[in-house]
Amino acid sequence: MRFTLTRGLSALCLSTVALLMWTVLRQTHLQKFTQTCHHPEEFQTSLHKLADRTHHILATLGLTHFLCYGSLWGLIRLSRSLPWEDDVEFCLRNEELSLKDEVYLIRVFKKDNLDLSYNSAEGLYVVKDPKFHGGSVQLIVFEEDPLINMMRRVGWKRRMLPPDCEGMTSLQCFPPRLIAPPLPVKEFGGYVMPVPREGIELQKYHYQDNWWKEVLPKNC
Repeated sequence: MRFTLTRGLSALCLSTVALLMWTVLRQTHLQKFTQTCHHPEEFQTSLHKLADRTHHILATLGLTHFLCYGSLWGLIRLSRSLPWEDDVEFCLRNEELSLKDEVYLIRVFKKDNLDLSYNSAEGLYVVKDPKFHGGSVQLIVFEEDPLINMMRRVGWKRRMLPPDCEGMTSLQCFPPRLIAPPLPVKEFGGYVMPVPREGIELQKYHYQDNWWKEVLPKNC
């Protein structure tokens, strides 16, 4: 009788522990994907305005730039930012950017009340408006590799990688012809922005595994 009671209590304890573990894991999973599927219209309006301000500064500086990554998907599908995105991405050429002193760049953006910071590992600048919380513009830098006649992303994480665009997908290569000047322009969130040539072609390089389908955030 005592053996049966002990075995029953052990089973109950195991069931309780299993239930607690399942609850914790479920809550962790639910908390993992907290991205909002649809930002409020006011947020998107402010994000598009920040992108336009950034575009005009880059144009004034004479820097080639164009919508890319998620923002290019937004342009192709909606002519605006995707509703769950909290940033706008422009891609730039390092050959032009390297001619500008970084302190000078920061000062130019500051003159328009914008903050500019650089992530050397990823090879990107982030533009923020202190009065606009949650949104930003990313300036993602590429340079042309003459050995392979392709544009490849910069950043010290990629500097030592061999020029193998097929084997090293993190280089995020694409052919220079897609950004040959003059770049076409299209409407994006009520503003006119430069875009790469050949429509969706750039996305075939940056999203090789799924460029032909729409990929939504996990909780949408």
